[in-house]
Amino acid sequence: MVAGITFKNLRYIYDRGTEALKRISFQVKDGEFVVVMGPNGAGKTTLLLTTNGIIPHSIGGLMYGRVYIDSMDTSKHKIYELAIKVGIVLQNPETQLFMPSVESELAFGPENLAVPREEIAERIKWALKITRLEGMENRSPHNLSGGQKQVVAIASVLTMRPEILVLDEPTSQLDPYGTNMVFSTVRELNKKYGITILMAEHKSEHIAEFADRIIILDKGKIVYEGTPHDAFSKYELFRELKIKLPQVSEVAHLLKQKGIMDPNEPTFITLDEAEKWFRENVNKKYEVDATELEKRQDKAKKKEYGDVVIDVRNLHFVYPGGVEALRGIDLKIREGEFVAIIGQNGAGKSTLVKTMTGVLKPYPKPKKIKPDTSYGEGEVIVMGMNTLDVTVGEMSRYIGLVLQNPDHQLFSTTVYDEIAFGPKNHGLKKEEIDERVKYACELIGIPDEFLDKHPLSLSWGDRQKVAIAAILSMKPKILILDEPTTGEDYLGRHQVVSMAKKLNEEINETIIMISHDIDLVAEYADRTIVMGLGKILLDDVTSEVFTHMDVLNQTYLNPPQISMLAQRLSDIGFPSTILTIKDFMSVIKPK
Repeated sequence: MVAGITFKNLRYIYDRGTEALKRISFQVKDGEFVVVMGPNGAGKTTLLLTTNGIIPHSIGGLMYGRVYIDSMDTSKHKIYELAIKVGIVLQNPETQLFMPSVESELAFGPENLAVPREEIAERIKWALKITRLEGMENRSPHNLSGGQKQVVAIASVLTMRPEILVLDEPTSQLDPYGTNMVFSTVRELNKKYGITILMAEHKSEHIAEFADRIIILDKGKIVYEGTPHDAFSKYELFRELKIKLPQVSEVAHLLKQKGIMDPNEPTFITLDEAEKWFRENVNKKYEVDATELEKRQDKAKKKEYGDVVIDVRNLHFVYPGGVEALRGIDLKIREGEFVAIIGQNGAGKSTLVKTMTGVLKPYPKPKKIKPDTSYGEGEVIVMGMNTLDVTVGEMSRYIGLVLQNPDHQLFSTTVYDEIAFGPKNHGLKKEEIDERVKYACELIGIPDEFLDKHPLSLSWGDRQKVAIAAILSMKPKILILDEPTTGEDYLGRHQVVSMAKKLNEEINETIIMISHDIDLVAEYADRTIVMGLGKILLDDVTSEVFTHMDVLNQTYLNPPQISMLAQRLSDIGFPSTILTIKDFMSVIKPK
């Protein structure tokens, strides 16, 4: 087949001197679905930005080698010329959406290409249909869910009728429903309409289902290239680079290490493949004994905590325009708990934690409601204080909130000043401020050389770390993390949450974490709350929550892949309360 994209001996050096790509050569064939994986800083985004000429035409820097879109040399063609062939969707859809309605957003691209009005209307109709956005033409993109925004960004590119679609981690900010929406849309574009796909992505369990080929980058170089089955069999490579394997693939490697599975057997990469192997080999190569796991989980259920530090009583909250975000929340959180809050976008999770910090207050409904009025009822009691009676500044001494988007919290000119801002406002002396900054940086892993840099000059993942450190420097008793791992790779995700777990275990910090990353919730949270449409649907120890598939399905949530495998195999002895790979392997005994 003819190559849709050809990277030929590609090198790229940013103006600041960083060599991001080092002699990259490979082809993406017409109609192929290729996924680029690798840790943060590997060069994935840089590689994708060369496909439509943003690099080198807009960003600058030094580019050597060639990138061809069919026969078009991207260094010799303008971005608007390449846009006819290549559509690019960035990690954050909000950077691409700026029109007042979905329809005008979809019209913007072809209008700038001088496409006739009648054809633009046909293209919009086509793009709405294949992305399942019909009926949303007049809605503002900014009032849509995260998944819907990302699909609108894809649709706005499709109206330019590109032959190639390039996506840079399009699901990193999405809930499970939004993730499934984007992946199913992209898969249909590839399989049904023949659009060539080049995507950077971390979510290996989705990648296993649909990618034709995987390219693994590290430090600007290709270190592996192959099919998903071949790639996910490279256990040591994935472990060395800290890239996430599908959980079932990791289980296969552990079974081989223990001599339970033949080393020459193919590594399973999907749930169906794993289930088939376990059913065929029970009582032949292994047996199931859940005694040890049941004892451990019983002990966890009996764990005792301190006094109530957050008491939410019959809480309702209504945003301007009458949007009811919380509908009668009753909740108690005790000192020393590690609580996860999960649910699809729009469930009320962020609203709930913002009421705990006093950022949002449930003021009683006024007699006359103005357009910008929010109101509520009920009480939020934090450390014995009613949030209606204290300022946000006073509350910050006891409770810290890290938002999903770090750029909403960063405003100082250096990383040092950002992290020192809270302690300064609390009136601490210079020596103690320096000590707090050092404490927070060491805890979250921020190197000294970052301290003089502007926060917004850092990568997304590093900006997230700075935002967290700025809260930790105030040493709050309660730490709330609202999607703290957005934009992080596998290593970064675990660094952030293991830091929170360390605070929880060593100094009895109360942790509340909102997350779409179900694997992390399963591994770190003792208790999980499931929200939907402003209500609490489930609240229990985490191992029990993920057994309620009926409720999880209502909220478009799935348990971790390893939990779903255990539940499928429950008829042959696997406990349905399995949460992690460690849990799963603990019940498997060699014959």
